[in-house]
Formats: sequence, C-alpha cells, structure tokens
Amino acid sequence: MSLNGMPSPEADAATMAAAVLHGRHDLRFERVPVPRASRGELLVEVTTVGVCGTDAAEWEHGPKLMPLESRHPVTGHLGPLVMGHEFAGRVVAVGEGVDETILGTLVASCGAAPCGDCAECAGGRSNVCRRYAAVGLHRDGALARYVTVPAASCVDVGALGIDDVDAALVQPMSIAVHAARRSGVAAGDIAIVQGVGGVGAFLIHVLASQGVRVVAVDLAADRLRVARELGAATTVVGGTDDTAAVLAATWADRIPVFFEVTGTPRGVALALDVVPMGTTIVQVGIAKAPFPLDLARVTVRELSLIGTNAMVRETDLSDAARLVAARAGRWGLVAPAPIAAERIVDDALRPMAEGRPPAIKTLVLPPSG
Repeated sequence: MSLNGMPSPEADAATMAAAVLHGRHDLRFERVPVPRASRGELLVEVTTVGVCGTDAAEWEHGPKLMPLESRHPVTGHLGPLVMGHEFAGRVVAVGEGVDETILGTLVASCGAAPCGDCAECAGGRSNVCRRYAAVGLHRDGALARYVTVPAASCVDVGALGIDDVDAALVQPMSIAVHAARRSGVAAGDIAIVQGVGGVGAFLIHVLASQGVRVVAVDLAADRLRVARELGAATTVVGGTDDTAAVLAATWADRIPVFFEVTGTPRGVALALDVVPMGTTIVQVGIAKAPFPLDLARVTVRELSLIGTNAMVRETDLSDAARLVAARAGRWGLVAPAPIAAERIVDDALRPMAEGRPPAIKTLVLPPSG
C-alpha cells in the first residue's frame, strides 16, 4: 500500500479490466489504465458494484447523463466511460491530504463528487451543488478492478460488521434515507410507499426503523412479501380496481406522506387521487418521459409535492451504513449473490431496461484482471 496516489504493490499493473460504455447497447470489456488518486481521494480495490435503473437507462437509451459525446463541464470527461456508481471496496492507496490510517479499510461509497465550496455545499445540500459530478456517471466508475473516489464520499463499513457484498447496498440505502428526510415524516405517522423496487424496499426499512407505520403498494406479491419482511405494517396489491379504496381504508382522515416510487403516470395519478387534503407527496421515482399533471388538485387540496435527488453525503451516507448493518447478512431477499461482470448485460442491464428486473437489487463482481 502506498500514499500520495501512487499504486500499491497490489495495484502495480499498468492496466486493468473494465466495463466501458461506448454508446447505446455498446458495453465493452477493455484494458484501461489503473487510475491514481488525486488530492483528497482514495484508490479503492472494488469488491462489489450495484446496478440501478440509471445504469440500465444509459445502456438502453443513452447517453443521457454520461459524457460520451460532449465534454462534461466539471470533470472534463469526454468519450467512453467506465460504468458503476454504487460500489464498495478496500482502500489500497490515498491521495495527498488523506489520512493514511484508512488504508486497508472496507469502505462503501456514494460516488458523489460535489465541489464542497459553493453555498449549497456549505448549507448542507451538496446533492444540489452547482458543480456536482458523480463517479460512474460523469467520470470513470467502479466496474473495474480499481476506482478513485473522493474520501469524503466514503464511509468505513467494516467496523459496523458489514461484509464486502452488503457494503454495496449503502449507496441505494442513502437515497432512501434522503427521501425520508425530505418528507418530514415522524415516528407514529402513517406513510404509503408505492413501489417496492430498488429504492422503495430500502425506503421501507428506513421508515420502519424510525417508527413509521408503512403501507406498501406493489403489483407483485413477492415484492409485497419482501416489504413485510423489511417492516411494512400493511401491504396492498396495486393496479386493481380496488387499490384506491383499500389504500384509503388504511388511514382515518389524515396521512402525512405518500412516497411515489414508481415514476409512472399511473402511479402519480393514484397518489393524487387517493391522498387526503394536506398530504405531502414525495416523488422518488424518476419518470421515463414527461406526462401531464393536474396541478389544480395540488393547489386546491393544499398538497405538498416534493422532489428528492440523490443523497447528502455528509449526513445520509453514515446513517445508511448503520441501517444496512442492522440487517447484516440478511439482505439476500433484496440483493441475491453478485453475478459475474461479464453477465451484466444479459442478467442485469437488458432485463432491467425491459421492465423485468431479475432482483430488487442486482449486484455485480468487478471484472477480473
């Protein structure tokens, strides 16, 4: 192991294997240079990588976020990019200004790379930094043997009893932690979570841990079983003629928060249809395309419609790590054993893009070599 961004003996090869996105449906396994940690960064030997809807969307429809065709204004990246923004690994080298005692530590990363200096960052809203960038989206990511990442965007998880695999769940858990914070929900409240997917499942765990009575809604019976395992007090089958009436029967005359996680027009319409006056609707799911929204109902019923974006690494990441640790070794119902990197297209990206995800959260091993 070494300091100042120089590769350790374990990382002394000039190149490494990586999964590089060149364009729509064009993911290639190539040899790329081993990166070096810049000031304030870690060089991490990757253990596990999570695949999310954003990855699938970039592969299926991109480039949308990734700077494959035009230079990113913050990172300067232009061209093919190593994917992977949800990841964990062991620190093998550090850049200038980073305490070397972190060497050898198992860390989970949120992949965020805000500037740290603007008013938003100073005000505790680094997720809306005007110069925000993310590892694996705007600069090379973790679907490789090694990745560099800001030290401030990593948390030591080994000390919490989290293993190499569960550690990759900290990033999606931090998204759920942030959504819960945005809502203002409190212990004893009732909250609807519509969509028990890659964020919704973690959101149920977050809310239940806070003493919130969670009502989970999903089309699939197996997802509802997972919701109950994660702490949902009540589950409701979505997409039926009775869904709205059953949901309305789960509260008296007030429901503080409705988390809409599907991002679908039908899901948003249901939220607006069933919530009582004064409810906060937190729009967690990202719509794949614009659709009409009846804002008159938001106005006359004094609803609050809140967006939630990524996470605040300074607060959400450490809380997320503790929540993952609370179920250490018991996340298999959400995230089965990681697949080989070479299977990522057939066993993750393509089925996710087609709306048939193989698991709530798919994990991938880094490419070998």
